[in-house]
Amino acid sequence: MEFLKAISKNIIIAKYFGINETIIQERELIEFFHEIRTDKENKKPTQDIFKVLAEEHKKFFSKINLKSILPNKEELTKSESGKLFFKQFESFSKSGDFISLLQDVSNFNERFQNNPQDFNDLRKGLKDDLKLDKNISNWDSVIQKLDSYLPNSPLHKSFSESVNEGVAIFHKEPIFFDYYISAYNQLGLFSFRPDNLSKKNRFNNSIEDSFHSFYGAHSTCFITNDKILYHRSKALFEAFQIDAKLINTFEVDNLSRLNLELENILEN
Repeated sequence: MEFLKAISKNIIIAKYFGINETIIQERELIEFFHEIRTDKENKKPTQDIFKVLAEEHKKFFSKINLKSILPNKEELTKSESGKLFFKQFESFSKSGDFISLLQDVSNFNERFQNNPQDFNDLRKGLKDDLKLDKNISNWDSVIQKLDSYLPNSPLHKSFSESVNEGVAIFHKEPIFFDYYISAYNQLGLFSFRPDNLSKKNRFNNSIEDSFHSFYGAHSTCFITNDKILYHRSKALFEAFQIDAKLINTFEVDNLSRLNLELENILEN
């Protein structure tokens, strides 16, 4: 932290909730770090919020039955991703009531965090059901190609439509940050440079990487040694027409040349 403080001169790039703009400002770095850490420790996990919501409004929610919107189980279980849907939403699939839906949603992130293979299976099932190209990770202009391909697949909607719908569910007045984070993570879900989750590489790591990419998009230059982060950022920088220079260090064979390149970027 002292090293970061020295090289950054206490200048940070921040995105505060409730404020649309990304802000560059001076803050005492180590104090700010501990402030964020304390906030995270005191914050209720998302799954707890859903459980409290379900409990507090049980009388009202118990009157809502959603059986009419449940997909046909026999039809859905013919696909790999359909089978996983029933696994992830087991209680809701059986009862069709809104309380069960809230409870299943509350366990969603927790389940993927604690059972990384469930997420790997979901991604693989989706890839198989949509018959996605085995070479998709090497596609150029991947978002443009997915937008062209997916409407003719069993999904019947483009990648961009999927991102927009996902954002609309959770944000009444979405901003650029919401679209960017959603697009980053959906690229992985559709098997473009996917994360192979494990006990060491958890679900939340991918979420954190999407934040790194977003902040990198607001910099003069974004440097990373992470191949997945680099390639997904490259796809998003192209799609969102971001001017930040993207540099990877996993292919660098001449540090002096890299140093000169960085100096030229900063001078210009």
